[in-house]
Amino acid sequence: MNKIVLLLLFILSVVVASAQTAQNRISFDTGKVVIPMNRVIWHDNIDKEQKRTDKVDGKVDQFLKLSNNDDLNIQITDVVLRRVDLLQENIERMKADNNFKIGYLRSVRELLQAIAINAKQKDIPALIPQIFESYEECMRRQNDKQSILPVFQKLPFQAAELLATVFAQNPEMNEVKKMVFLKKTAINPSFIMQGIDAFQNEPFADSLVLIAADKVPLEVYTYAQAVKTTAAKVIRRNTNPKVQTIAKLSSIMNGTLYLPFLDELLNNQLTIDEIKAVVENEMAYYKLLVKTQIKYHSRMAAADTPVLASVLYQMLERKATDAFVNVMNELHDSPDPVRMRVSDALTSQEIYYLIVTTEEVIYTSTYTKLYDRMMTRFPGRRSDSLLMSVHLDKFKKFIKMAANYNRLDDFLKSMPELHGNQLMYAFVNGLQKTNSLEDAVDVADSYGSINNVDLQNFLKTQVKLNYENSLKNKDRKGEVIYNILFTLFKSASDTSMNLSAILGIPPVYKVDFNSIADDSGRVVQHVFFYGDEDGVTSYRNFMGLFNGKPEWKVVTGKEWVTITSTKGKPYSIYANLPLDYKQDLDQQAQQHLIEYLTKNRINPTFVVHRGHSYHLKYTIQQMMPSSRIVMLGSCGGYQNLAKILNVNEDAHIISTKQVGSYSVNEPILRALNETIRNGNNIEWIPIWQQITNSVKSDPKANELMKDYVPPHKNLGAIFIKAYRKATGEM
Repeated sequence: MNKIVLLLLFILSVVVASAQTAQNRISFDTGKVVIPMNRVIWHDNIDKEQKRTDKVDGKVDQFLKLSNNDDLNIQITDVVLRRVDLLQENIERMKADNNFKIGYLRSVRELLQAIAINAKQKDIPALIPQIFESYEECMRRQNDKQSILPVFQKLPFQAAELLATVFAQNPEMNEVKKMVFLKKTAINPSFIMQGIDAFQNEPFADSLVLIAADKVPLEVYTYAQAVKTTAAKVIRRNTNPKVQTIAKLSSIMNGTLYLPFLDELLNNQLTIDEIKAVVENEMAYYKLLVKTQIKYHSRMAAADTPVLASVLYQMLERKATDAFVNVMNELHDSPDPVRMRVSDALTSQEIYYLIVTTEEVIYTSTYTKLYDRMMTRFPGRRSDSLLMSVHLDKFKKFIKMAANYNRLDDFLKSMPELHGNQLMYAFVNGLQKTNSLEDAVDVADSYGSINNVDLQNFLKTQVKLNYENSLKNKDRKGEVIYNILFTLFKSASDTSMNLSAILGIPPVYKVDFNSIADDSGRVVQHVFFYGDEDGVTSYRNFMGLFNGKPEWKVVTGKEWVTITSTKGKPYSIYANLPLDYKQDLDQQAQQHLIEYLTKNRINPTFVVHRGHSYHLKYTIQQMMPSSRIVMLGSCGGYQNLAKILNVNEDAHIISTKQVGSYSVNEPILRALNETIRNGNNIEWIPIWQQITNSVKSDPKANELMKDYVPPHKNLGAIFIKAYRKATGEM
């Protein structure tokens, strides 16, 4: 029989059994076991708990769907509904006194409660059948006055921890708790400091703290700060030098600023006084971070990972953002000498780290000015020497950003051609060896920004070779990555290729009208504006598309404007007013508009972001999953594709690599709005050509248009979709 037939038969048997039980609850479905009235309430309580457990998946239907595995769901349902009933019957058949049976029934109920409470935890559903069997074995051992420890010894810690709640009164429970704790900490050292209080006097306590200092030193530092707690006392009594150093740092004001250098302190490469001398000076502290990061990366390349290397890089990101890039971003309207003054004392390497650590926040203009400073300050202006001076740290991120901001050609021309080829060879190699897709997406994004034909051909060749090697080595991940990249690279110069058919992903070159219309045939657009000066100007230009036009009706409310079509297909556009951002009125307007749309079940399929790039993260946070077309009208919106695909993996994204401008945004919106209002499908290639032609008479808009990227050219976004499809992650 197939799984569906088995599932139907199982559900039928449960329903019949439940019906029989409902008819004759006191004597179960067999009619042979009579339950005394003083124990009926205990059986009723178990029945109620079964129903509550059945409801964990959202509905009471005699079937628990707690996983994507039907076989497992059948086993779980069998445990909760049939085997528990059978166990109740067996308890009544036992030759035991009333108190014993009541105690047994109470433990069955507690077991069901524990399962219901923990059922949605990641690892619990698969363990439920084993937990039930272990419960029965523990009860047998307990009744025979045998130890229950062997049962817990066999269980994973998640199952042991759950089952321990049922046997809380067992005299061996202290040993069980120790066993569970050691199982947990062996799997994940983060559990050590969380639970060490209860085991402070155990022989293993000090050894576990040392393990925590090695594996999760930041947690040891955090617990050590609360000096009066038991955990802090356990830490401070430890005689290990590493633990002592962490404890000492926890007592220093602003100790988190010292933590990134823990490895240097432990190896006597730095002293606390040397760090103390720079922590109050943002420039000096940042320079020390960069110097240490370069040293750490060199060690990691040799398979020697410094203690808290990741903490150092996180601090580097934080300081690069807060002390430098955000300052330059906020001064974007100031003269260059004022705006860039904060970077005056930085070397090329230090500017390099400003760039690679701030991809998500750096403004286009900030990037371009920093890039120019970085290149002019390096001796000989040899870009390959610059990369070697940082041991190629984050070089793939740097290349991706240089390509996206149209600086890659300049960067490669600043080194010998051979070195440039070697660099790009390293850029595309080994993409399958990392734990994330970030490098592969960077390669895809970069290719779409490269105009040098020779470099394009070189990359295509290297990707093809990597694909062939992956096939030869039966490297499935490499095969998938490089096959998609090679297909995308070919399609960039051959628009006749049907990427949807080749890669098995939703249409890339068009959006069907029906896919963005609701059941009534209406399309809804949602526009985000922000209340700064740029937002007010953008809103005024935006409204010029509709005010006084007979095909549109405009109704302006207190917090948002509603625009509806009067001709053609039903089309509604909702845009919040750019109210004063200093009082958060623009944010409130956005929130209230979203509440209105949600309450009235209005699902926008076309989302538009208008405003500076630093506002974009708030738009993405508020986007609805229904968003099918997303237009990023801000500077550098191209950097945020993956985040949007996390909202809707089928989204078609319009973005720009550099400056977003109303002179391009308005023609794009005009063309799309008319296409939608007329009920036509959006064909990206012809409509993009139409928009390009419409701005040619405006030299500035024509130049800016070159940096706008249509959905079918967003190679990074297409790569993510194709990879998810190929690996079954969609």
